[in-house]
Amino acid sequence: MKLQQTRALGAPVYWFDETPSTNVTLEALWRDDNALPDGALVLTGHQTAGRGRQGRGWQTPPGKCLAASVLVRGFVGLEASWLPLVAGAAVVLATEPVFASERRVAVKWPNDVHMMREVEIDAPGAAAETEMRLGSKLNGILCQLLPDGSAIIGVGTNLFLTNEELPTERAGSWLSEGAELRGATQLADAEGERIADEYLVRYLTELRRLVSLARTRPSALIDEVSRHSATLGTRVRVHLPGGEQVVGRARALESDGALTVARDDGGLLTVHAGDVEHVREASAN
Repeated sequence: MKLQQTRALGAPVYWFDETPSTNVTLEALWRDDNALPDGALVLTGHQTAGRGRQGRGWQTPPGKCLAASVLVRGFVGLEASWLPLVAGAAVVLATEPVFASERRVAVKWPNDVHMMREVEIDAPGAAAETEMRLGSKLNGILCQLLPDGSAIIGVGTNLFLTNEELPTERAGSWLSEGAELRGATQLADAEGERIADEYLVRYLTELRRLVSLARTRPSALIDEVSRHSATLGTRVRVHLPGGEQVVGRARALESDGALTVARDDGGLLTVHAGDVEHVREASAN
């Protein structure tokens, strides 16, 4: 793919029609050339052995999704554990322009990007209210650190998957969620390539800005990332390593990117690792 706007940003761009994993491919390129510059980018429309968190598989049908891995050097000012959240915020900012203004996109802690849905809540004896709830997952993010302190940020984006092609009932795509795709149905379309090119430019530009903000004004970076969180303020069930489950309300992001949860049974829980499930008020217990 030509991806002229993305290539005009200046960093090396490697397009593969098919690759097992863009993260693995970029790591191999880095090992062959430790001087590989910041922003080097590996892309594919067909990832055959992609990985998610905790070793989960992540695969895409040809031409319907975009897998992108970028090399980030010099992420300082905050701990590297912030990288998935920073990348998620960049993805949100890059994704929102393709949806109608009333549709919100947000980051589910720690590394997924979802549509948000406004749901009406019926309360006996009171006027109906609405709340925003987690909708379908559009993106997964996987980061890895390299021995020299730089990092690889991998992002998988569901672009043109139809409802029938979605792998789970919780998955979504730009197409299934009604994005403005100008008739494109796959990356091979001229419009499909243009959409991917514009999206990559927005994402890489926002990622570069946020990484710079982490270096110069880390507190401002934390505030901005927090604004794009789907998890903060919501009721959650935390599935901890070892099988324990804790229910409470997500309160804040700690200095290392960990999630603080106010437990229903009292006290605070700081979550560094574990699956966080959003739960409705009525089903929280």
